[in-house]
Amino acid sequence: MKTGAYKLATALLGILLSGLSSAAIIDNGTYTTDTSQGLDYLDVGLVLSDYDAFQSGIVFSGRTWHLATANQIASTWSAATGLTLGTANVLGDDNDMGSSATAILIALFDGVSSDRGVSNEKVIGDYATSGYFNFISGGSLAVHSLFDDSHFNTSTAGTHGAWLVSSSDTSIPEPASLALLGLSLSALALSRRKA
Repeated sequence: MKTGAYKLATALLGILLSGLSSAAIIDNGTYTTDTSQGLDYLDVGLVLSDYDAFQSGIVFSGRTWHLATANQIASTWSAATGLTLGTANVLGDDNDMGSSATAILIALFDGVSSDRGVSNEKVIGDYATSGYFNFISGGSLAVHSLFDDSHFNTSTAGTHGAWLVSSSDTSIPEPASLALLGLSLSALALSRRKA
C-alpha cells in the first residue's frame, strides 16, 4: 500500500473511532452520563423525598428527573462495570458483582460518600433513612460493599433516595472525541498535501 493511501486509511479510521469513543460512562460530579442511552443519572445522595414525588418527577438544577427503569439501570451498569447484567440478575435477591464492580458503581453514582450500612459498609443511599435502598420504577435497588452485590426490594414505603434519570444532550462531543477527530483531520489534510 502506498504511503499516501495508508495515511488516508489511518485518518479515516481515526475519524470513525472518534465517533465511537463518545459512547461512555462519564462522571460529571452531580450527575453521571450514559452516552449510549442519552441519559444523565443524578447522584442519588442528593435527593431524599417520598415515593409519590419521585413518580411525578423532581426538578433539580432546572431539569426534571424521573425514576430510572430496571432496563436503564442494567444497561448502564453493564457499560460501567464490563459485566453482563440483565434486568433479572441486576434485580436479584443476592446478585454478587465482585468488589471492583461494586466500587465502580459506588464511585460513579453515590453523591454522599459518608453513607454507611449497618456494618459500616459503603452503600449507595442513606442507610439511616432508607435502609440504603433507592427507588427505581417498580421497586427499590441498593448497592453495598459488605457482600459486593446489589439487592432488589419491591417495597416502596417510606422515605428513600432514588435512581433518577434525565435526558442528556449527547450531540456535544466530549473533549477526547474532539481531540481524536482533530488529529484525524490533520493527518488527512497532511496526506492530501503530500499527494
